[in-house]
Amino acid sequence: MDKSDLKDVDFEVLWEGVPCGLWERFLTLIHMNFTKYQITKDELIVTSGFFRRVSNSYELYTLKDPDMSETLFDRMLKIGTVSVTVDTHSSSERAGETVYLRHLKEAAKVRKLLRDAIEEDVNERKITYFDKV
Repeated sequence: MDKSDLKDVDFEVLWEGVPCGLWERFLTLIHMNFTKYQITKDELIVTSGFFRRVSNSYELYTLKDPDMSETLFDRMLKIGTVSVTVDTHSSSERAGETVYLRHLKEAAKVRKLLRDAIEEDVNERKITYFDKV
């Protein structure tokens, strides 16, 4: 497969962003911020690294419980951290892992968008969950 084939791949990006804390803002200013987050209709992609670029993708239907946290300093900068857990029932070796999207602008909106995208992907795949009682 050559590079021209990759241009035709449609990821349908719902949202993308970079960390926006004080340190990350400085790194962005000097073009050295190499962390990027993307939410597509099917997956969450976290890309990071300079010498060795690593791109981790998580299928949305395997994610659950998106949460948001803000420190006092985060609130002053109007940023927050969104965390999401990989479902322990998934067949992935990452089951139980927590993924952090750190220092995001409008973190509450990103958390809601991620929650809605997860729910839509689960419904589209017709996945049902049963609670143990």
